[in-house]
Amino acid sequence: MAANFFYGTNVIAVKQIAPHHIQALGISFSRIFFTAILLTMMPFFNGKKERIEKKDYLLLMVAGLLGVTLNQTFSIMGIASTNPIHSSLLIMSTPIIVTVLAAIFLKESFGGNKIIGLLLGLTGAFILVKSRATSGEVHPPTMLGDGLILAGSVCYSTYLILIRKVSKKYSPITILRFVFLFGALFSLPFSLKSFMIADWAAFSGWDWFSILYIVVLGTLAANLLMNWGVQQWGPSKTGTFVYFQPVFGTLGAVLLMGEQFSVVKAIAGLLIVSGVWITSMKFKKENPA
Repeated sequence: MAANFFYGTNVIAVKQIAPHHIQALGISFSRIFFTAILLTMMPFFNGKKERIEKKDYLLLMVAGLLGVTLNQTFSIMGIASTNPIHSSLLIMSTPIIVTVLAAIFLKESFGGNKIIGLLLGLTGAFILVKSRATSGEVHPPTMLGDGLILAGSVCYSTYLILIRKVSKKYSPITILRFVFLFGALFSLPFSLKSFMIADWAAFSGWDWFSILYIVVLGTLAANLLMNWGVQQWGPSKTGTFVYFQPVFGTLGAVLLMGEQFSVVKAIAGLLIVSGVWITSMKFKKENPA
């Protein structure tokens, strides 16, 4: 639950500082680079070190590019340029995308429930992206921003499919450490400049709290807690808590940022969440935790 709270409210922290104090690419670099440093330091404190087989480095590099560099960049840029409620709801499309990719690349079955879930999720996402009633909105939604959120979800979903091949060979912390290290390297050429030119002097106390929240809680703690949950309860039970992400994100946007939660957004969100629920229910029957 805590991991999904951090994931969901991370959207609010990003909107607090981007793009007026720091560009989206600068936030993305901060998130990736400092999380990589923290993950690299962890073995020195817990004394646990694992060696990676040479044949797995290429997979981890690709996973770092897709799951960290491109996912974080697209997601942060999308959040910075669209409505925070849109962001929270569209990010929920990830489980549905994972199901489709698993059927294509892992040859997992794609039954009637998954087809219905996919159609519901696509319908909800289409309604949300096409809705442009921006009167009174603090942060109006944009087609580009919504599209970037979905692109980030596709990259992250592909990363989840790739990482399954090594998830049983190495600990979650080891995998995260190498994925973020490679992700940080790939991010350097196009995001370091945005980080360096950020208006750090203009940051208020709340702004500094926001960026710390993004790095420490919204990225590092959320990933570690999610992995811990999978180890303790299995992926199926842990996955059921994903439905709280848009709830936390939407409540935060309404209560802290003055956003409006319209009927259209409610209908679109209900369709997306219903699609994810139907899809996951079928998945749990086929692959019990």
